[in-house]
Amino acid sequence: MKKNEIYTVDIIDDTNLGYGIAKIDAMVVFIPAVLVGEKVEIAITKVQKKYAYARVLKIIKKSPARIEPSCSVAGRCGGCQLQHLSYAAQLDFKYKHLKALMKDQNVLFPLGAKEPLYYRNKAQFPVQIKNGKVVMGFYRSHSNDIVPCSSCQIQSHEINALYQFFQEHLTVELAEGLRHLFIRYFDKTKEAQIVFIGQQKNAWDSLIKECVRTFPSIKSIVFNTNKRNDNVILGEHYEVLYGKDSIYADCLSNTIELHFKSFFQVNSQQMEVLYKEAIKAAELDASMTVVDMYAGTGTIGLSVAKYVKEVLGVEIVEEAVENAKKNCRLNGITNCTYLCQDASLFAHDLMMQKKAIDVALVDPPRKGMNEQGLQDLMTINPKQIVYVSCNPRTLYRDLQWMEKAGYKCQYIQPVDMFCQTTGVECVAKIEKMR
Repeated sequence: MKKNEIYTVDIIDDTNLGYGIAKIDAMVVFIPAVLVGEKVEIAITKVQKKYAYARVLKIIKKSPARIEPSCSVAGRCGGCQLQHLSYAAQLDFKYKHLKALMKDQNVLFPLGAKEPLYYRNKAQFPVQIKNGKVVMGFYRSHSNDIVPCSSCQIQSHEINALYQFFQEHLTVELAEGLRHLFIRYFDKTKEAQIVFIGQQKNAWDSLIKECVRTFPSIKSIVFNTNKRNDNVILGEHYEVLYGKDSIYADCLSNTIELHFKSFFQVNSQQMEVLYKEAIKAAELDASMTVVDMYAGTGTIGLSVAKYVKEVLGVEIVEEAVENAKKNCRLNGITNCTYLCQDASLFAHDLMMQKKAIDVALVDPPRKGMNEQGLQDLMTINPKQIVYVSCNPRTLYRDLQWMEKAGYKCQYIQPVDMFCQTTGVECVAKIEKMR
């Protein structure tokens, strides 16, 4: 087998990343944007010792689940991997791969979205200057090349309108030194935030005035300095150019003040589905004390506060903790306490106080909980853990560790937070067994 050779193959399986699998003699071939059961003509693009990659030249026999992608750059942009798959089939796909990964766990069928398009409340558009022109869009898969696009099918309509504004008005001079354009917008509060991320602040005064005049939703414009030579999006230092450094969102009828550095789920509608599932899994009552680890701006903690005696939240990002405290005051919630503290120190303090914890809510980043974090959780010694995860692989790894420590996962409820992509959010209900 050599690069550029052409074959006709049957797609016999797929991967959790959305690649179809074919076999040519003993060689496994991975092919993007094809579905199980299809017959396709392919061209080999890369050959390794035991496997190869290919691109589709022609679909000879289509799967009944195949649909025409609504996005003009589908297949080139790395943002979506499943737009060629009907939404019902996307949920089947995610369920299949979750079950295959977690063979020994009780995995329920994913909860789908009412609106699987135009759902994202946040976008980070990379900005480059090429051949004397400003290029904006999203990265090609496994590349730093930008795929330009006029709009994005999974971003909210307001974010698309703001993106189009900057496509029209961002000149080479104004884009000099820029790395990303960060945009947030929340439908319920009708508030938007713009963050210029780059090496230097440019002469944006006129641009900002025109933007604010055109979009009444804009409540915050910030410049964030990032001179790092890596893939980290946000730098440490920032300057407010218009309004303030936060905007307001809404979650389960709680008003959330959100700093631009603070984490917030990208799908507001499915976030509420997710948190309702977390509340259901915790089986809360008025006598309980709940710990909210990786608390962020307090969204989960504030959502459960009305059901329990006390919520104790810990978070290492100072701006997020300040937001969480403000959010308590904004919503008249008096039984939540948020600390900016290392989780290990927090856990040690609880142990020294001999404080009984009924439920621990954990919502770690994609890398999951490291060994120290898991040990901290065992130090807190909750009767029950509700684990919210955006990465099934690290969730499964951490569940195995917890089971060795005397806990048992009762079920995993996936929630389709990232429609049109291979990503999925999960809620795991975990109980102490001994």
